[in-house]
This record gives sequence, C-alpha cells and structure tokens, in this order.
Amino acid sequence: MNIVIDTNVIVAALIRGGVVRALLLRSPGVFLTPESCIEEAWETRASWNRGEIPEDEIEEALEWLVERVLIVVPRSSYRDREGEAATLIAGPDDVPVVALALSITNEGIWTFNTRDFSGSDLILRTRVLTTSEVKSIVMDTP
Repeated sequence: MNIVIDTNVIVAALIRGGVVRALLLRSPGVFLTPESCIEEAWETRASWNRGEIPEDEIEEALEWLVERVLIVVPRSSYRDREGEAATLIAGPDDVPVVALALSITNEGIWTFNTRDFSGSDLILRTRVLTTSEVKSIVMDTP
C-alpha cells in the first residue's frame, strides 16, 4: 500500500502530536513523498513554526521521519510525469506530488489543501484523501 503525502502533512506531524503524526508512525513505509516536500518543509519552517519549536528539534524530527517513517522519492523517479502533472494542478510546488502519484500505484494523495487538488482532470487520475479516509485505510490494514 502506498499513500502519497503533501508537505502540509509532514508539517502537521512536526508541529504537534495528534492523528496525523499517529497515522504516520503507525504505518512506516506506507507514506511516500517527493524529495521536494522534505526540502519545502525545512525551507518554510520560519512561516509555520514561528519560533515555537527549537530549530535543532525540527531538524532532528524531520531527519527521523525521513530515516524511519517516510519513503522519500528522488525526482528522477517521477520526472517524466512532471509535464503531465503540471497540466493537472496549478501550484508549481504541488507538481512533484501529483507526478509521484501518477508514477506509482497508490491509494491517493493525502493533503490538507484539497481545494488545490480538486480539479476534475486530476480527480479522474488519482484520489485525493482526507485524514479520515487515510485513517480508514491505515486502520483497516493489518
């Protein structure tokens, strides 16, 4: 089983404990993300963290997720689908997520920006999952 995750899911897991973090930790190796999402989570930390979590703790937590929970997919694995993905989603930061989803067999894309991922052409190509849908998928898996 593969679920592609967007940067905002990674950030949610870093910010606080809760259902997002619990789902990721419950199923290591199920969640895939493009390498650009890891970079984006790190590079935008000032805007989402606002100094609440010490930077060294963010770095350590992100490294831990990368090493033990997430499958970080290099761009070379989905590059050939980026042109197609760009026609399906407006945000350039979201193109790698869609390209990865188009490149592998998966349950769908987990994101909190469902409006950005709501284009009819995209919906015909891949599912966009809510947290409750991910919870159902993960909890139903032995």
